Amino acid sequence: MENKYLTIMNLISGAGEGGAAKLSLDICKGLKRRGHRVIWACPSNFSLMEEVIGAGLEIYDLFPSGTGKMTVLRNLIKFCNDNNVDVLNTHHSRSRHLLLPARFFGLRAKIVSTRHCIASSIPFIEEFYNNFLVDLNIAVSNAVRKSLIYSGIFPGKAVTIYGGVDTEKFENVPQDKIEQMRQLYIKNEAFNIGMIARFDIGKNFNPENTTQKGFEVLFRALGGINADFNLLLLGPAGERNIRNLKILAEHNGFDANKIICCGFQKDIAPFYKIIDLTILPSSKEALGLVLIESMAAGTPCIGTNSGGISEIITDGVDGFLFKQYDSNDLADKIRKIMENKTTRDAFILKGREKAKKMFPIEKTVKETESVFYSLLRQKTLAFPPTNTLRINL
Repeated sequence: MENKYLTIMNLISGAGEGGAAKLSLDICKGLKRRGHRVIWACPSNFSLMEEVIGAGLEIYDLFPSGTGKMTVLRNLIKFCNDNNVDVLNTHHSRSRHLLLPARFFGLRAKIVSTRHCIASSIPFIEEFYNNFLVDLNIAVSNAVRKSLIYSGIFPGKAVTIYGGVDTEKFENVPQDKIEQMRQLYIKNEAFNIGMIARFDIGKNFNPENTTQKGFEVLFRALGGINADFNLLLLGPAGERNIRNLKILAEHNGFDANKIICCGFQKDIAPFYKIIDLTILPSSKEALGLVLIESMAAGTPCIGTNSGGISEIITDGVDGFLFKQYDSNDLADKIRKIMENKTTRDAFILKGREKAKKMFPIEKTVKETESVFYSLLRQKTLAFPPTNTLRINL
């Protein structure tokens, strides 16, 4: 089986602005390099389309204009069956839900759902039916896998494969790109703190509410630090979002004038080279690829001691973890990094070592390939197996 090159279709239903799309694209590039036929199915407005084309991936328009959901599904199944697709790999809830009835319409390919979020559904209500309609769930961290099992997924239907990054890309960034980024966003010689996360609250913005990525926790922490620093935010874009972001900052005691908004960037590698510290204060982060990227780039990290973040950072060894929602603890950890060069240098060294050893994209690609081969050796089952699939990676 391992001598057979596979035909793999990767389904992305989003616009490509999140970490899930970037990770899945890197995996697909790696699978293609290993000789497999890889088909990239996505909406026509996918933001990373140039990169998809540059990688030489085949492209399938997932949601053609004016096409209803059932027509989309039937056309997809016909294409997969006609092209002998071995594995259909979904990465978003919309594409996953689209495929759930596919078995009833004759889809022959194995369905693999890569899960990039911590499941929050009521146990055995929302996820249970996935045991019979999805062949396997790949969790990007153990935290995600545990949440899936708690939500009703059979343990043998979920394996963990850590998301990885192209460590070379983040370690060796062309100097001209770094200088271009520096000229745009570095205004003085102050300490530069960076955060990479989306901020899109919508029309119902209320500064009293918590945000998914924990912006309010960071603002409260920074509001209590008396030092010369800037806060660079990469991700928040659009006049309304930036206005609301600054309102949120002031509401939580942080001077919004210290915020430098860097917008949405397709190439974020140079960003890590102009900041002195990366912070990810999310309370339910599935993994935290930005922390792995930061480690690879040689930038110290601080993250919440919850979710997948605690599987990346070893507290006090290659970064700091702070107590969930505790802005005072976060402020204390920020001060330690700002004031102690020895600590910063140790985190940089150990962080790079960990990124290269535990989270290289090549490792993610090989483990994904191994899971696909193992799955294809299994017979298609309509009911949960007595000897469930267990892959120890």
